[in-house]
Amino acid sequence: MMSNRPISELSRQELYDLIWATPGSRLAKDFGVSDVAIAKRCKKLNVPRPSRGYWAKIEAGHQPRKPPLPPTADELFFHTAGKPVGKSKRLPRELSELHPLASELLGAINKAKLDSEKRVRISQPTLPNVTVSKALAERSAQAFHVIAIEAEGRGIPFRKGQSSYDGVFFRKGNDRLYLEFEEELVEKPLSGKRAGNVYSWGQRDSRIPSGKLTVSLKADRYAARDAKRWVEGNQLSLEEILARAVEEICRHFIEAQKRHAQEAIEQEKRRVEAEEHHRKWQEEEAVRRKEERERKHAESIETAMRHRKDDLLKAAEWWQLHEVVQGFISTCEQRWRNEQDNQVTPAQEEWLEWARKTAKALSPFESGYPEPANDGAFSLLTVADGGPYPPSREFSRPPTMSEIPAPVVVRQDYGAASHQPSPPQYPFWLKYQRR
Repeated sequence: MMSNRPISELSRQELYDLIWATPGSRLAKDFGVSDVAIAKRCKKLNVPRPSRGYWAKIEAGHQPRKPPLPPTADELFFHTAGKPVGKSKRLPRELSELHPLASELLGAINKAKLDSEKRVRISQPTLPNVTVSKALAERSAQAFHVIAIEAEGRGIPFRKGQSSYDGVFFRKGNDRLYLEFEEELVEKPLSGKRAGNVYSWGQRDSRIPSGKLTVSLKADRYAARDAKRWVEGNQLSLEEILARAVEEICRHFIEAQKRHAQEAIEQEKRRVEAEEHHRKWQEEEAVRRKEERERKHAESIETAMRHRKDDLLKAAEWWQLHEVVQGFISTCEQRWRNEQDNQVTPAQEEWLEWARKTAKALSPFESGYPEPANDGAFSLLTVADGGPYPPSREFSRPPTMSEIPAPVVVRQDYGAASHQPSPPQYPFWLKYQRR
């Protein structure tokens, strides 16, 4: 018996339970697919299948080993990234132990020139954005080393920036997280003696590097609204900052993966709802088209029957007109003969010949009417849906037969429509007529 659900809608757990409970050939028959289709589905979802001879061992009474369902990539990531980080992360003691990118960062800081604020600004596609003094070069490289090692060990690698102004960023899927190091400036302490005049003292730079490192994480390179910042100080050491930064990186990407998984579920739900809605619409549209086809069929049948009835009335009217004209011609001939000693003149004879031909043409018998097989009633069972429909004569309307005017349609809306004809104008001359 074929399953009500297609195999593509089964979850990994449902497919795993079925593939280890039912032989593949029977399962393929139940779903109406081939063994190859089931094997491809299992491979795509990373679901293990029974080996050759498994079902023979089951029939023989053995209990062969059943491998467990392996976790998905997302489940492995959640397990790895969700491991406890700890309260602090120790900095490496030897510079030789640094991560390759951290060593590159240290060399870039040492080679760069100082700006007016006595700091170095690093902005390269292969390195994080760094703004520190050369005194914090090693600590910056060590801090970058710790974060890079911890993140990569949890399945969150670095990626190269897309422009010369973007630093490297953590990336998993389409989610990014930018890392920055900065040494903030503080007010320079005032000395007891002021050198120079007041003007020269006021122009001096009163801000200097603080010697404290700040670590920032931002989901958007150019937006600092949702940025996470930790400043090194007496209450928070750099080791503790690094632990919090690693924990924030893991939390950010775990939540992003969960959000994407939920979005995928919602998207699939919307897809199923859309397909169901489209299916219902197709069913309703099929019903509507069927009703419309039946309505048009009934109208065509009714039109054919009405035309045949109209043909009968028109034929009778033409026959009556033919008889009246024939009688009028006979009367004319008899009158002329009575007045002219039973003789008619050539002109009168010519007119009589013309009049008889005209009267004869008025008779419906000249056109072969009626023909019972084509001019009478017909069986509705013999008329197929959509035609062809029984033909009609379509006699022209006799001049003695008044034509029924078409009904006047009056619409109540504001669109263009046929309006009810206005009443005839009042004859004002009648108002002033004397009584």
